[in-house]
Amino acid sequence: MKNNLIKNKILLLFAALMLLNSCSEEFLQEPKNTNGVTADVVFSDRSIVESYITGILRNFRSQYSTVDTGGLYALYFARSIKGNDLIQAPSWYRFDYGHENREPNFRRTIFNWDYNYDQVNQANVLIQGVAQSGLDDASKKEFIAIGKVLRAFHYFQLALEFAPNLNTNPSIARLPIYTEPATGASEGNPPSPTSEVYALILKDLKEAIPNISNNRLGKSYINKAVANGILARVLSVTQDDWSGLAAAAKAAYGGDAASAVVSSNWGSGFDDLSDQDWLWGMYQDSNETNFFYAAPHVMIDHLVLSYQATYVNRNFVNLFSDTDVRNLFFDIYGVSETTPYREFVTTKFDFTFEADLPIMRKSEMVLLDAEAQYHSGAMGSAIDLLFTLQSNRDPSAIRTTSSGQPLLDEILLERRKELYAEIGVEWFDAKRYSLPINRDPEHRVVINVPADSELFFLKIPEKEIDANPNFDASINN
Repeated sequence: MKNNLIKNKILLLFAALMLLNSCSEEFLQEPKNTNGVTADVVFSDRSIVESYITGILRNFRSQYSTVDTGGLYALYFARSIKGNDLIQAPSWYRFDYGHENREPNFRRTIFNWDYNYDQVNQANVLIQGVAQSGLDDASKKEFIAIGKVLRAFHYFQLALEFAPNLNTNPSIARLPIYTEPATGASEGNPPSPTSEVYALILKDLKEAIPNISNNRLGKSYINKAVANGILARVLSVTQDDWSGLAAAAKAAYGGDAASAVVSSNWGSGFDDLSDQDWLWGMYQDSNETNFFYAAPHVMIDHLVLSYQATYVNRNFVNLFSDTDVRNLFFDIYGVSETTPYREFVTTKFDFTFEADLPIMRKSEMVLLDAEAQYHSGAMGSAIDLLFTLQSNRDPSAIRTTSSGQPLLDEILLERRKELYAEIGVEWFDAKRYSLPINRDPEHRVVINVPADSELFFLKIPEKEIDANPNFDASINN
């Protein structure tokens, strides 16, 4: 059921965001908006602070300059079509699909930088504004914690997008760290080692989680389960605390894997965040929609008026049994001989203006728990968790007898089958495990990306280098 509270919160005092908005490349410029609500008003009342947070979260599904540079969904979908499982037609996201959209003046690079640093700055405004406010102590702790989770979340996106794999090169410095709001007099900070960026991310999350409530206004908001889910994702990258990853994942999905993986969204369009499997999503209704920007739905649905731009690799299709509820692949064009890449489409996602967009699901957390159990040496527990999901999705599923690397490979394969097109899972796993991406001949653009290739991260925007005197111009060489 749609939550009207979300719509109402979005409409309330969104001008506060406009007043306090400041992108990283504007550190040397004076703010231009002087007509909005002042900070002492924004942070004077709990309901107004909630409205400010709503504005930050609304940017997750914003419309920026082009269809492929919207909000968070644009980052996730750009990652999704960089792999082998999906094929993108010569439409929006085609340059991401070709691994070409990474130069310092390209829109992917500029958007991913600006969007995430803008969100980091909004989080810093929230943290500082609440800390200096007259709110009660409990509200201060809660809102500061939410600000830290948001800051951690967006620094995590920046680290994934603009730095090499953490465990391959932790000392490389490409990202400036900011923990205070930017002002007209701000000078850009020097880039910090990637290891320090991840240290801030983990510190923010671990400080925040004890102070965040289990309750929230709706599933597009952050609560303790969501914060733990973000921590689980981060620990799956740092790969230095498998027991911590297991604990965070369990806290996110609730600890009962059998009930956590139940979902009614398969075959129903994957467009409703009220589904109990969804932990976190981007809410939309006919009044609060981003129309034809909403990837993945607008790219993947071939049965309605949309871009109809995304196809599925036949070799990925062949990994699904006939009895798997996720087997939603069809040859509707009959063009397998003339244009093989267009052979299969999927009906996983229905596109409407009211389609909610997924950010995080409990099933992902169950599989991360399985991964953590594997690395901790608890093979039986890893297999149990894996089979819990598999048997729910496919009544004919067979419990694996694998161990060692083949078991990990099965867990990672199940992540691809469960999460394709949602969060860029294939690219994400290849990057954190230093794996290559090798495309099959069926692809429109056949490219092999070696493990730890520079194609796994974007160059620093040229305008950021020009505006920040603490950047070495040779950083992109």
